[in-house]
Parts: sequence; structure tokens; C-alpha cells
Amino acid sequence: MLSSHDAISPLTQEGLLHRIANRVRQSLELESILSTTAAEVRAYLGTDRVKIYQFYPDGHGVVVAESLQADRLPSLLGLHFPADDIPRYARELFVRARQRSIVDLGNHTIGISPLNCPETGEALNTGDIRYRPVDPCHQEYLTAMGVKSSIVVPIVLEGEASGSYDPPSLQSSNHLWGLLVSHHAEPRSVTEAELQFIQAVVDQVAVAIAQSVLLEQVRSQARREANMNQVTARLQMSPTVNWQDALELAAHTLSADGRLYLASETDSPKEIYTCGDQPALIDPTQERSIEENLVWQKYLHSVLNPSVDETGRTPWSTEWMRAVYELVEPSQSFKPGASSWAVDDLYQEPLFRTLAPFFDDTKIRSALIIPLKHGTQIMGCLTFFRHEIDTEIEWGGYHNPDTRQLMPRQSFEVWRQVKKGQAQRWTEEEIKYAQALGERFAATVKQYRLYQQVQSLNSSLERQVEERTEALKQQSEQLQQSNTELERVVERQMTLSWIVAKMRESLDIDTIFQSATQELSHVVTAERVAIYCFNEDWGGVFVSNYEAVTPEWQNNGQLGVNTVWNDTHLQETQGGRYRTGDSSIVHDIYQQGYAQCHVEILEQFQVKAFMLIPIFVGQGLWGLLGVYQHSAPRHWKPSEIEFVSQIAAQLGVALQHAELLVQTRQKTEQLAQTLTDLKQTQVQLFHSEKMSSLGQLVAGIAHEVNNPINFISGNLTHIQEYIQTLFELVRAYQQHTTAPSPDLLQLLEDHDFAYIEADFPKLCASMRMGTERIGEIVQSLRNFSRVDEAAVKAVDLHEGLESTLLILQHRVKLVSGTPIEIEQQYEELPLVHCHAGQLNQVFMNLIGNAIDELETTATDHTSSKTVTISTRCVNADWVEVSIKDNGRGITPEIQAKLFDPFFTTKPMGKGTGLGLFISYQIVEKHGGQLVCHSQPGQGTEFVITLPVQ
Repeated sequence: MLSSHDAISPLTQEGLLHRIANRVRQSLELESILSTTAAEVRAYLGTDRVKIYQFYPDGHGVVVAESLQADRLPSLLGLHFPADDIPRYARELFVRARQRSIVDLGNHTIGISPLNCPETGEALNTGDIRYRPVDPCHQEYLTAMGVKSSIVVPIVLEGEASGSYDPPSLQSSNHLWGLLVSHHAEPRSVTEAELQFIQAVVDQVAVAIAQSVLLEQVRSQARREANMNQVTARLQMSPTVNWQDALELAAHTLSADGRLYLASETDSPKEIYTCGDQPALIDPTQERSIEENLVWQKYLHSVLNPSVDETGRTPWSTEWMRAVYELVEPSQSFKPGASSWAVDDLYQEPLFRTLAPFFDDTKIRSALIIPLKHGTQIMGCLTFFRHEIDTEIEWGGYHNPDTRQLMPRQSFEVWRQVKKGQAQRWTEEEIKYAQALGERFAATVKQYRLYQQVQSLNSSLERQVEERTEALKQQSEQLQQSNTELERVVERQMTLSWIVAKMRESLDIDTIFQSATQELSHVVTAERVAIYCFNEDWGGVFVSNYEAVTPEWQNNGQLGVNTVWNDTHLQETQGGRYRTGDSSIVHDIYQQGYAQCHVEILEQFQVKAFMLIPIFVGQGLWGLLGVYQHSAPRHWKPSEIEFVSQIAAQLGVALQHAELLVQTRQKTEQLAQTLTDLKQTQVQLFHSEKMSSLGQLVAGIAHEVNNPINFISGNLTHIQEYIQTLFELVRAYQQHTTAPSPDLLQLLEDHDFAYIEADFPKLCASMRMGTERIGEIVQSLRNFSRVDEAAVKAVDLHEGLESTLLILQHRVKLVSGTPIEIEQQYEELPLVHCHAGQLNQVFMNLIGNAIDELETTATDHTSSKTVTISTRCVNADWVEVSIKDNGRGITPEIQAKLFDPFFTTKPMGKGTGLGLFISYQIVEKHGGQLVCHSQPGQGTEFVITLPVQ
């Protein structure tokens, strides 16, 4: 048997400890610290193997560090050993007494050396090693491993430590992290000095492990906070929120698949966003998602009922439902309304038995459900899924984990255990992190829903305006159809219009009639057109100057021009059939049935066909308009007859034509004015309704925010008084207690009471400043909306400008790029009698346009973007407000259209083209003037001039 060092120099031990401590301090990485420690201890002891063994939460352990001497013993690094290898009573002694054991198979003894008393837990003064015979089972275990002597020293940590084994019968303040074990292939004795040295090394390692665990916790917390900040930034990127991107980022931080379910509301349908593997629909025909399952819905709404109701009924919870499924009495200690539901294995969860089939086509095995709650409303849920995994563990020899091993192991040959389809458990840190994500998502969903409501309100207003506009458009279309029909009539009678135009050019009857006959002959391609005029006795003559004849028939002579025709029938009947407005349409004189004498007269003038249309002046028959065909009979078309009748009518009213022209122009002007009025009415309706709704919305929000702010502000004083009283009580207690206990002194030192006493008044002041700031913002919103001040009253224009700037402040402070500076150059102004809300809208439009221009203007880092707002008193009766930017300026062509309705230079969806038009009308309604001064490259200035009264 090898002998140990009989006497070890204290200096040598101190030097080794110092070297180990220095190496521990040089690295914060636990793996390096443990490897260094194992090597130093083995080199000092001169044994064949020194290993560090770490316990897992389930009791089994793994060799995490090892140092070997040549090939005397096989390596165990990375191998796992079952919990059965170390009995529970031995583990309890490791923690309760911090018991060290020394086995020497050469003399079949085991030495026991506890640091603490097993009964009281207090430190022992003696360091004796008490020997007794080693258990046969223990001896066979070491023999099978090839070990003849061993030293086992427990590594016990105080406080929480990740990965520590906590036997249920021990105090929760101490945790068994692992063991430092020395193995030797030959028998070897150990001295108390060596054991003390090993214990000192273990104490250093315990400190290093605690520091490493704390470091890992800090790093893990930093990673979670960084991930949380990224997700929060993605959620707050815009009011509309890109839920898909936010969900994918949140799922990535948890190394899981994600699903976001937003429940339907009155004005909003349900929304579902997914990434990665997803379960099937419950009912594809109705598109029912898995979140609409009764159990899922019960859980989501259970968070709203955290206490027993007045009837004594236990509220719904997952624990309560599991008890029902297991046919046991539900415990009254259940805590319903859990903020998350972690399902480690959905195929082993009783409540998921109706839901599990919808996951069959996926590899999903674990689920984490977080309700999205805001106040008393469940807005949906955030769910994360994890796939099943295959695990592989290298064991130091074969074992059966399902039965307790009663016999020592006969072989330590490496056994590789592979398990398929294992579920991934959710850790407590992951659950807390997911709950924090749920809070961020819930707050964003609430803002998103509010934004949707505002958008819905705006859409409703726009829809109403569109409906009104559509009605006006229909009226305009009807009017346009009437105009189109009129145009068609005009188009069919273009020639008539031209003839009429000729008539309007002169009031000379000869000129009018001569032009009419010539154009009529040309249009209807008649060979002759003549006008017959009745006299007082109802005889008549063909007027020579009024006849138009084609060239080939000019030699045929005129139709009895200047010859009085005394038709007895016409004389006796005072115009005959023509008196009642009838016409004579003859397509062929030989087919008309005329008397022979009548045919002979027509043949004398070679007339084969004709039509005679009466000409009336007022109600009296004046004459006849005749159209003749000489070459052959002709079938007169209805349109030709109608056209000739219209010419005859126009000839009859030639003297009244000027008056008709005036009336027509008046009708046209009235129609144009009506269209203009309709457009203005449309714009005013849109503006009035939108501003009314916006003002009420802003005033309502300001009112709702004002109440809780007043409550907080009013209670800050009481909080400060109460805390001040507590401080005085503590100071009085300190004065009357001359010898406080060490625990109290430690508590005072840990919590830094003096700092708290000095910092709390500053904290209260900061809170008061914050509530005052919110109050100012609320007051600015109320001042801007002016819902309760619709009538004309005396107003401070500076107050309206400040309210507008406060509302637009978020646009001035750019996140990136060159910020926009606001320069205010105010002179003292009298109160102006006006509609305050309307003028605030003018300021909002003009300042907003200036900010829009500067946001789109590309500048270098040395250039500044400035909006200058100045006021001045022109005289006792007039004031002036100027809003100027140093942007690109406006060309003269665009300046001419600035105040036209619906004209805008902004891209589609950015502007409506109503801002400047409405502002111009508001200023004009107040009796003022709005002008624009601008040149390209020199910025733009809008000047508002208003009367004081």
C-alpha cells in the first residue's frame, strides 16, 4: 500500500491554494475553472484520477471535469451516472453535515469526516477521520470501476444555484451542486492535512461556481432584456403594427414556433398570425381555429375571475379541471387565473386530449399559452410551440431507470442511451420571459385596437362624405345626361345652330331670311328654297331677295317673284290649313291627287315635289317656307321635314331671338354656379364633419386622461407625507436603540436607508413633474379642440399656436436625420375675436405642411431644418401671423393652384388637397387674408392677416 505524505509543509499547501485561487480569479468560465482545479488537486495528491461530478435536478450526475494519470484508469469525462449510484441518505449527509468520505480497499475501511454536526448543522471544531468497515456493496462498486482508494468531498452551495440537486428532506438554503472525487488504482491512505487541503480547494471552487452561476444569470437576463427590447421596438414601430415580423422575432428569441390570435370585436374580425409548424383547424368549413376550442377559451377567460364568487363556487382553472378528470376532490388551494399555461407534453396533458389530434400532422410536442389581457378584457392569446427532440445520453455502464438498482454495477462499459420523440420542458425563466412578451403584446394590441377604432371612425366619416359625394355625383351625372341629350339634339341640328347664329348677327330681316334660305338649300340639298309672304287680304307674294336656287336651275326663273298670288281658298279661309300649323308635304305632284289646273301651274315652274311650312310671328300666320325639287319627285325624310319646320320657327321668332339668347346665357351661368356651389358644399361638409368628430374625440380622450392624472397628482402629497412619517419613525427608533442587532445593521447596510431617505423626495418631485406635464398636454388637447367654444370669442392666438406645436412635437423630434428646429418670434398681440377651433385647424395645416416639406427635403449634416413662426401687430385693428420654412420653395405655376380644392403635390395617400383650400376659406370667413410668398430654393412663407374684431 502506498503511504501518503506524513508531513506536508504548510507553505506548500498555502502556495498551491494561492495558485488555484489565482487561476480561478483569472477566468470566469466555469469549464476552465473546474479543469484547472482537477489538474492541480491530482498533481498534489499524485493519484490516478481526479474528477468533478455535477448533479442534475433529477438526482443523476455527470462528470464535468477530469484529470488522469497516464492510462492507469479509463476516462469518465462526459459520462452520466444514475441517481441510484449514490443513496439518498448519503446525499443528505453531504449537505447536512458536509461529510467527506475516504475509502481504502487495501484494509477494507471507509473514513468519515463531517464538517458540521448532522443534527444541528453547526460547524465542528474537530477534524478527525473516523474509520469503519466499508459496505460490501460500496466495495464491489469501486472494484468494478478499477479503483482501490477514493476520496469524496461534497461541493455545497448556499442560496439558489442553477443545476443544483436539492433533496426534499434538506433545508432549501443549501444545495448539493456536486462532488470532487479522487480515484487511485492502488490502495492509499489519506491524512487530515490532505483532506483539509482538498476541502479548502472545494471551498474555492464553490465560490467560483456561485460566481459563474451568477454571471450566467446576469448574461441570461441581459440576453432576455435585449430580446425584449428588440420585440418591443418592433411592436412600437408604427400604429398599424407588423404583427408577423413581431411574432417571428418573439418566437426566434424562444427558439420556438409562434402563433398570435387576436379575438374578434364589434368592429374588427379575428386575426391570426403564424410562423413555423401549426395545428390544423378545428372546423375548416367555418374556419374555426384551435383558440376557439371551449377548453382553450375557458382558460383564457379564467384569468378574469381570480377569486371564489359569492356562491362559494371555485373558479375554472387548469388544476381544478385536472382534478375533475382524475375524479378527485378539487383542492381549495388551487390558484386560478394563471398568467400562462405551460404544457410540457401535450400528449400527456389530460386537458389536451380533445386538442391533441389537431397536432398529429406536426412535430409539435410542447406549448406555452399566454393570454393577452388588458384591464377586464381578453384580447386574444400568444402561443409558442416546440418540436419533439431525440435525446442521446452516454451512461457509465448500463442501467434501467425504471426500476431501482439493488445490486452494485458489474461493468462500467459506456452505454449510449437514445430516446426518440422527447418533449422539451419549459423552464421557469422562459415562462417568465414569455409572460413579459405577452404583456408587451397585450399593451400593443390595445393600442392597435384603439387605432383601428379611430381609423374606423375616420372611415365612417369618409364613407358618409363619399355617400354625400356620390349623391351629388349622381345629381351631376343626371345633369350631365341631360346635357348630353341636349348636345345630341344640338349635334343633330348643327346647321340649324349655324343658321340661328347668322340670324343673331343681324337684326335686318332681309339679311336673316336670305342667309336662312341659302343655308337651308345647302343642308337639305334642295334645288330651290323660297319664302312666301301673306298680305292683309291673305293674298301673297314670293319675296325675291329670300330665294335660293342651285346653279343648274337659275335659268328657270323665279316663282312669280313680286307677283301677287290671290289664292281664293287661302283668302276665304285666312290661311287655310296653314293657319292651324299644318304643312303641305308633296313627294310627287302627280301622285297627290291635285286638280289638273293645279298640276299645270306647278308644271309651269317645273316643280315635281315640294313642302310648305307655315311661318308664325307670335300667334299670327306670317307666311310660308317652301322647299322645291325640279328635277324629279323626292321623298322628304321626317328629319328633313322637322329641320325645315325648325327653320320656319326660327324665322318666325327672329326678332325675339336676342331675348332668347340672353335667357340661354342666364341659364348657363346659373348651371355653372350650381355646380360650383355643390363642390363648395361638399368640401365644407367634409371639413365640418371631420373636424367635429376629431374635436369630440380629442376632447373625450383629454377628459378621460385628466381624471386619473388628477387622482395620481392629488395622492402624491399624501404619499410623501406618509413616507416622511415613516422616515421620522425610523430615525426615532435609531435614536432610542443604541445597540441594534447585527441582522438589523446588515439589513440597513444592504438597503442603504440613507440613500432611500434622500432620494424619495426627488422621486416624488419627478412624479409630480410628470403628472403636471401630462396635465399640460391634456390642457393643450382641450385648447386645440375647443369643442365647447364653437362661438366667436376673444382668443389669444399665441395660445393656439403653442397648443398646435405641442401636438406636433412628436414630428419635430426626428428619430434619425436632422431634427427640425422651431423658432418663435412673438410680439405682443391683442385678443382676436374669432372661432378658435377653426383658426387652430389653420395653424395645424400650415405648420404640418411645413414639417412635411422639411421631412422630405434632403440636407447634409451641417444644414438645419427650421420652421419660423412669427406674429406682429400691424395696427390697432389688424394682426399678422407668419409661418415660414427653409425648404425647397414653390414654383409660380404651383402657387397659382395652391388654394384650389383637391389640388396637392403630395403622393397618393399622403394628402387630400383640402388643407390649404379649407384654411383659405376659414381665414376669408373671418374677414382676413391668407397669402403665400415663395421662390424656388428660398423656402416658403404663409402670412395670415386677421382683423381684431
